[in-house]
Amino acid sequence: MAPAMMQAMRYHGKPELRLEEVDVLPLKKGEVRVKVAFCGICGSDLHEVYHGPLTCCLPQAPHPLTGGAIPETLGHEFSGVIEEVGEGVAQDGRLNVGTRVCIEPVISCRSCPSCLVGDTPLCKTQFGLYGYSRPGGLAPYVNVKQTNVHVVPDNVPLDIAALAEPLSVAWHAVACSNFVAGESALVIGSGPIGALVTRVLKARGASAVYVSEPSSVRSAIATRCGADRVFNPLETDVVAAVRELTEGQGVHVAIDCAGTQRTFDAAIEGVRAKGRVVMVALWDKAKLPTVDMWALMAKERTITASCCFASRDMQEVLAALSSGQIRVDDLITDRIALSDVFDKGLEVLRKDPAQVKILVDLKAQAK
Repeated sequence: MAPAMMQAMRYHGKPELRLEEVDVLPLKKGEVRVKVAFCGICGSDLHEVYHGPLTCCLPQAPHPLTGGAIPETLGHEFSGVIEEVGEGVAQDGRLNVGTRVCIEPVISCRSCPSCLVGDTPLCKTQFGLYGYSRPGGLAPYVNVKQTNVHVVPDNVPLDIAALAEPLSVAWHAVACSNFVAGESALVIGSGPIGALVTRVLKARGASAVYVSEPSSVRSAIATRCGADRVFNPLETDVVAAVRELTEGQGVHVAIDCAGTQRTFDAAIEGVRAKGRVVMVALWDKAKLPTVDMWALMAKERTITASCCFASRDMQEVLAALSSGQIRVDDLITDRIALSDVFDKGLEVLRKDPAQVKILVDLKAQAK
């Protein structure tokens, strides 16, 4: 049974986090209480803490679906074990005390046209997220709606399950490209999401994956994730190199995980006639790109975007992890305590490009 109080890592709207004593909230109808095992630190968390509030809401303008506002407990990449089942949770034997789970963080109305077909991030109301709009996984316990809980296969450890969330983001980005096995791809940027996109493309049968990445450290990560060739865009004309490797045509798919004018242009020019470009990077609204429409029209290229992921993506990711189709254990670069999230988590990720995924280990915290 959960205690009445617990320590949680909360964001107050400044570039700092505070470990604070908070109430363990009572379960609402349709919720389960998860005893958190592991919580990943995401690049979105860095943006939020150092440049926000961005996704978190201010008290004078709380989130329209959840009523949430800062201060807020962060953490949207987490796994754990069900500690308690609330009233109204489906009695289908899926969610029980002791069930190992990971969390789909998107909170939506679940009733608009987009939600009804499973595209919850495209909710007509501003969608929210556990860890930004409701308390998240940087705490020993968190209450989660049953619709946001996925059962973890028995052969997938909980630390790996915590990476199902960022892996689902990459999986969805590849799905948005309409990629099919045997096609070639260009991935621009090999940060955590770019590295995972490369691994997803290889796992799903890409004939070749080329990566553009200026950091030698992250270039090595891209190679480890299966990239066939990695180019430093500060030294090499990436578009010319990719065309040379594809008989002058360009790749079938380009996925921009960097989000600058230069990378956007390279993604467009790097794909062949009728090629597809997917934008997955978070853009600075003050530096939005211009689009060369002639480059699109002359080759009938397509640009689309990828926003978070849907339930079906996480289900497919968990199945892929269970079957061994894809692995992520080698991308966990450190494990830290809850009290160290800012100094040994965010600060390290901000300064060290060799870090891919730092996990916060909450098992001891929740005892």
